[in-house]
Formats: sequence, structure tokens, C-alpha cells
Amino acid sequence: MKDHLTAREQEILEILKRDPMISQDELAEKLKITRSSAAVHISNLMRKGYITGRGYIFNERSGILVVGLTVLEIWASSGHHADNNAEAGQIEFAFAGNGCLLALELARRHLESNLITFLGRDAVGEQIYDHLLQKGVKVQNSIRSAETPTRKRLVYSGPEGTASQVEAGGGSLTLIPEAILAREELIRTAKILLIDGDLPADTLSYLASKIIEHGIISSAVNCPLSLLKEQGLLAHPQFFLVCTDDGLAAQMKIVAASEPEELFPVCRQIVDEGLYALVVIFRDQGLILATEDETVFLPASPLQATGNTLSVTAGIAEGLASGYRVRMAVRMAMANE
Repeated sequence: MKDHLTAREQEILEILKRDPMISQDELAEKLKITRSSAAVHISNLMRKGYITGRGYIFNERSGILVVGLTVLEIWASSGHHADNNAEAGQIEFAFAGNGCLLALELARRHLESNLITFLGRDAVGEQIYDHLLQKGVKVQNSIRSAETPTRKRLVYSGPEGTASQVEAGGGSLTLIPEAILAREELIRTAKILLIDGDLPADTLSYLASKIIEHGIISSAVNCPLSLLKEQGLLAHPQFFLVCTDDGLAAQMKIVAASEPEELFPVCRQIVDEGLYALVVIFRDQGLILATEDETVFLPASPLQATGNTLSVTAGIAEGLASGYRVRMAVRMAMANE
């Protein structure tokens, strides 16, 4: 994880990107500072990993790469009558999709990440693109198209509380292996790869092959265990998985557990296939961590939330990217909720 930039360092970095051949004398004159001050700032940028070697070669490699969907969610509820008082309906908007939400969660933790997603070159796509950039997400490598609009999801709640949803626009169909192939170098050099389980099956298969080929530390959110097993990821020694206790029980077709220890045998069964780590969010009580070496329950403190699959996955990725072992990474994920 790179150190944060000062305002002056950020200003210098932008100048160097526009004019990589600028001399330190020219830089000092441009900023109205001394040459020695300019040299110190350049040295700091090199130490922090933003530029490398001579000639201001930029080190844009991202430690964490996210590949997933971005959706504009539109929540609409109809008005209803209660005691003859009419209540107006409401419409709310939110940026969603596992890819977008994972990247934003990493940004909340002050982590730089690259996001490969699809955004149309329409008003919605530009708004989401700008929002992600402002939050610190590198979205420049995403797939853009003027012909295909940004994906939208309408969720409608009727007067009786019934909900229905309709989706339209691009998204999963545009994140196909052929489109991602041009970004293979980003995948190959990623320290950690987080993927959206809602991606098309052939895209998941392509990403799984690259994870195994290059030995990438990785995880997937909202992806069925059966599909992960089919792709060989449950046997990958650098793949970790986060799920909820209810979700695990449903997928393994077992009775929901009342105590975390009741899930230990099934957790060990999954890890024995070769998985690096399985983390189960046990309601608001804490996390179960199962690895080759141990299966333990890590209770949450009374004032500490356990988080959801997205936030815990991002938190573990943060710890692993910083060089911590998985148990400490899980602790870090809990601490940052």
C-alpha cells in the first residue's frame, strides 16, 4: 500500500504526468520553490512508490484489482393511504454492483484499487466514472461504449410492500473475456484480485484460469460454492472466501447453526479441498476463520459490527496486501468496521 500524497506532491505528480521530461530546475520555477525543495519532493515520490528510476517512470501498478459490475439502482416506492392520510411515493438512486461497491469499500479504507467494470458513455456512466475517480478508485482501465448504455436496475416497492425489479442496459454482457483480454497485464501483475460472482460464467472461467496460472491471491463475492469448485478455485491455495452462516448452510444443505462451533466441521471440509481460508460471518457475533492450520471463532467486541461479505472481503484484502497473515488480516477487517 502506497503512502498518501501531500497536496504539493499531488501537484508535482500531475505536472510530471503532463510533462515527464521536465527538469528539476523547470519544476522549481513552475512551482515558485527552490531546486532543492523540488528535489526533496521528487525523492519523496520515489520513496512512496509513485515514480521509479530516472526519467520519472510512473509506477501505476495497483496492489488490488477489482473486476465486476457497476449498476445504477433506482428505488421507487408507491404512496399509500393510512388513516385517510396520503403519503407520497419516493424515488432514490444509488450506485451498486459488486464491482463498484468493492472498489468504493477499498477507497473508504484509503486503499488504491484498479476497477475493471463497464460504463456507458452516457450521462449516468460519466456521473459514476467521476464519482469513482473522486473517491480514489482508478477506473481508467474500465470498458466504455457509446453504443451500450450503463446498466440500470429499477426496484419497485408496491403499496403492500411487494417488490419487483427490472434491469436494462449494459453490464455483464459487456464484461466478456474478449473485452478483458486487453487488460490481462493488470490481472497478471495484481497483488490481489477481487472478482464479482455475478459476472458471466465464461468470464469467471477466464479469470479463474488466470488466478491459477499466475498464483494470484484472490477472492470472489456472491459466487456459489459449486461454481467456485467447478473452476478449481476451492482448491487454489491462495484463494480466500467470505460468506454468511445462513448462506453457507443453504449452499451446503445443512440446518442453520445456532452456535458458531456447529459450523466448524463443514468449514474444515471446504478448507480441506485446498482453499487458503474460509471466513464465515456469524450474524453480529463475530467471524469463523478456517484454514489448513486452524478453525477458530473470532468474537466481535460489543461495540464492533461484523460487517458484510463485501466489507470483510475488502478488509482481508487490505491486510493481505500489506503483508499480514490471514488471521491478522481478518482481525484488521473486523477492526475497520
